[in-house]
Amino acid sequence: MSRLRTVVNHLLFWALFLNVAFVYNAMSQNKGIFTVAGYLRQYIALYSYVEYSRVIVTFYLSFWAFTHYFFPKQVALIFLQVVLLGLFDSTLSYIMSQKIIGPLTGKWLYQQDESAIYFIIDSLTASWLYVMMAFVFKHLQDYYRSEAVLHEKNAIELAYLKSQLNPHFLFNSMNNLYGLSLTEPARTPDAILKLAELMRYMLYESNEPLVALSHELDYLTSYIALEKLRHATDQFHINFRVEGHVNGQLIAPLLLIAFVENAFKHGEVDNAAQPIELCLHAGNHHVSFSAQNQVAVKNKDLIGGVGLASVRRRLALLYPGRYHLAVSDEKGLFRAELQVEI
Repeated sequence: MSRLRTVVNHLLFWALFLNVAFVYNAMSQNKGIFTVAGYLRQYIALYSYVEYSRVIVTFYLSFWAFTHYFFPKQVALIFLQVVLLGLFDSTLSYIMSQKIIGPLTGKWLYQQDESAIYFIIDSLTASWLYVMMAFVFKHLQDYYRSEAVLHEKNAIELAYLKSQLNPHFLFNSMNNLYGLSLTEPARTPDAILKLAELMRYMLYESNEPLVALSHELDYLTSYIALEKLRHATDQFHINFRVEGHVNGQLIAPLLLIAFVENAFKHGEVDNAAQPIELCLHAGNHHVSFSAQNQVAVKNKDLIGGVGLASVRRRLALLYPGRYHLAVSDEKGLFRAELQVEI
């Protein structure tokens, strides 16, 4: 939070506080009945400015004490701080009201000959209230600062994780293009165009925190089309089902591609008996995605590499407590299931 914004927030708080106090004083002086004239008189009363200047001094002195001398694990010391600061405010109130304002204006908050001890004890409740205001304010400020730091840390980490996806995807795609150029060079230009479309989405359209699920689905479809170019039509076996209501849903970008990549990289697409199975289901408040593939023996040890590890961390940051990811590898069949509340 900028210094200017902090100052403005403090000024707004004290403006609200003083207006509430003036309304209360006006009503208490008129048997509980509010009048505009009584309220306006508070603005020209010397006592109001002296009294609430003291409150402001107590507040910021308490805030300074809690900031520089706070003992989170020492309840007794915190209690002692509150007691002493309250006694300070009550004593200051007595001096200003009975020794300064009263003699100057002839208006006494208590009886002119009231004892100091009675005055201080009787006003302790209000004094402790001002001290506790500073205590609460200090902890709210600490909370919002920690939240801001955590948000910035998460944003940096997410940016790093997302930056890992691009090189990982590009590395795999370039390997695939290299293989395609050796076996079927005539199909390579189409593959390059598909790759360009995918990279455009990754570089420009996926920079927002959330993207349309329909766009993410188009991205997955284009990636599958790119993979299909590397295989003969009769040797490419994949079932991709889309169920539910896709339009109008939002999801974090590039969240599902790792599962599709993993299925192609570590699975077999030329087995008609065990095709790659992909399924996306969109409900009103959730998205489910599953990927299943027969594991190629040569790639079996590579399952769960950079792509899935990054997805796990991104899910923890983007959807804490709102996702379920299950990964299994049984009898040569790899399956990943993701459910996200959106």
